[in-house]
This record gives sequence, C-alpha cells and structure tokens, in this order.
Amino acid sequence: MVGTRPTRLNNKLWTKKILYIYWLMVIMAFLGQIMGLCVTIYYHPDYISYFIIHRMIIPSSIQVGILWTMHYLMNHKQIYSSKLLTISGTVVALVTIVSHPEVNGLQILFLLSMAVVLIYFDKNKLRFSLMINLVALTSLIAIPSIRESITFYEYFSYHFVLLAGYMTYLIIIERGNEVFQFLQRAAEKEKELIVKSAMMERLSKVDALTGLYNHKTFHEYLDFLYEQSVSQGMPLQLALLDIDNFKMINDFYGHSNGDLVLKRVADAISEQVTEDDIVARYGGEEFAILLTNKGLEQAYEMVESLRLYIANQYHEELDENITVSIGLKNLTADISKELFFQQADELLYKAKRNGKNQVMYEQEEQQLVVQKN
Repeated sequence: MVGTRPTRLNNKLWTKKILYIYWLMVIMAFLGQIMGLCVTIYYHPDYISYFIIHRMIIPSSIQVGILWTMHYLMNHKQIYSSKLLTISGTVVALVTIVSHPEVNGLQILFLLSMAVVLIYFDKNKLRFSLMINLVALTSLIAIPSIRESITFYEYFSYHFVLLAGYMTYLIIIERGNEVFQFLQRAAEKEKELIVKSAMMERLSKVDALTGLYNHKTFHEYLDFLYEQSVSQGMPLQLALLDIDNFKMINDFYGHSNGDLVLKRVADAISEQVTEDDIVARYGGEEFAILLTNKGLEQAYEMVESLRLYIANQYHEELDENITVSIGLKNLTADISKELFFQQADELLYKAKRNGKNQVMYEQEEQQLVVQKN
C-alpha cells in the first residue's frame, strides 16, 4: 500500500487543532493535580507546599510555556512544523509523567502523543513520532524516582505497548489510504459520468453539423419564451431563415460543399445575433431565431443586417455568393404559439415567392412590409 496522504492539509488549521489537543492534555493533568492536592491536604498536610510547587506549578509552567511558544511560532512566524509539534507533544506528556512518578500508567500518554500524528495520514511522520516517544520512554529509566516506582517488566511492557500502538496506527493509515483511493476512483468515475452525461445532453440538444440548437430544443425554448412573453409582456419575435436555391447547391456542388455552406451560414447567424437570442437549425437549410428584449423594428434591423452579411459572404467552393430569405413575426397577445410559428412560416414563403433574398414582416397595423436588395 502506498503511504500517501489523503489530502493536502490546511497546515494552520490542523496545527491549531493539534495544539488544542495538547492543551486538553495539560488541563486534564492539572485537574488530576488538583485532585492529588486534595488527597495531600487530607493525608499529608506537611507535604502541601512541596506538592504545589513541584507537582503543580513547575510542570504546568513548563507545559504552558511549550504550548505558548508553539502558538507564537505558528501565529507570528508561520511555522507549522509537524516534527516540532510531535516533539512538543512528547515533551508535554513527559513532563506529566516525570512530575508524578508515583502514578503508574501515565506512560500511556506517549500513545496519545503519537496518535495525534494520525491527523497527517503520513507513515513517515508516524515513524518519527514513534522514535521520539521511544526515546522519551527509554529516558525515564534515568530518573531515580520513576526507576524505583516500576518493575523491570513494567518498564519493557510500556515499550511493547508503544510498538503495538504504532502498528495499530500504521494499519489505520493504510486503511485510510485505501478508503481514500477508493473514494478517489469513485469520484473520478463520477466525473467521467458527469462529463459523458453533459456530452449526451448537449448532443441531444444541438445539431451535429452546425453546433446550433436542434429542432427539439428550439420548440422547448419556444414553449418557455411564449409563456414568458404572454404572462409578463416580454417582447418576442420569431425569424425563420431559409437559404435560397439550396437544393441546386447540393445538386451542382455536392452535399459536402452544401454542408460547408450550412456551417458558414450558421456561424454568420451566431455572430450577428445577441446573447439574448436563441438560434436553431430547424431542419435542412432552414434556421429559426427567437429574438427577445427587442421591439419589432429593432428585430427587423438585426435580421436585415444578418441577411446583408450573408449575401456579402463569398463561398470559394461555389465561386459565388448565396442569399437567404427571412420571415419575421412579432408575437402579440391574441395569437397562439402554433399560430405564431405558422404566420412566421407564411411570411418566409411570401419572401420566397416575392423574389427571395429579402426580409418580410408585418407591422402592428398588419401592413405587409417587404425589404429586399
């Protein structure tokens, strides 16, 4: 199993959390000292001064000094060394053990000091913590008061307990890395599914040749915008555009060149409309544009500009320009969605019958207006 860390830690945040654990160790030790003081007052009243100075004030001062130093290094020097934290936690535990040699079992605090390193999910940091805590545990034998309070068997038992804790923590890190890698693979698969789903959704909405919305998506937008326009009075126009003589282009120049023309016209429409407008390839050589947030005259100016733009484009494959005919219909409150589309379609065919290469639309007074070259 590769000993990698599951995530990149926020060093400042987790350094604070580790220091909070150390503060908790100090507070718990101090509470134990208070309980010891109560026992001392009751059973050994002549030992009170010594207990307060050597069992409470001195060890607590050392521990508080260590932790305040760590806070200073973190907040003012931006030092977030995991090794320094490990050493600090071991020293805090060591001070508690040394100051209370008569309390058997405090050596287990080294396990807690080592457990804090699990936050990093790093085998190297755990191994460093084991070495520091083993050195601290081994050094206890040099202190006469502790050497006298435990047997040789107990002394080495604590070493085995520390090693067993290390092996347990190592398994936890390996299991954590295994779970992380599983979640990472699952997340990657989910991302792939999201991408595929997005691609499938896009393919279901757009025309493969031109990249514009397709017939189905156009009607979805038409349904929505029609309801918005009728209910909220939003201006809406529909322009239907058809490439003139497109069948002849396919017949004389081939369908591959016809496809190039369709793409070029689609690009021209996309360039000329605004971001508020919806453009779709309705079918064959016919395109549909839903124009929003515009008055009828403004909509006409835009589609007329589009017609001229397309008419001025030279197509090298055809060695000539092409033209388009456009029917433009303004939505009024008295017509249905179906009639709205039908009347735009009728205007398009009137433009065709009237000579092509023109925009045909109806003003509010129903007067027919024709614009052509």
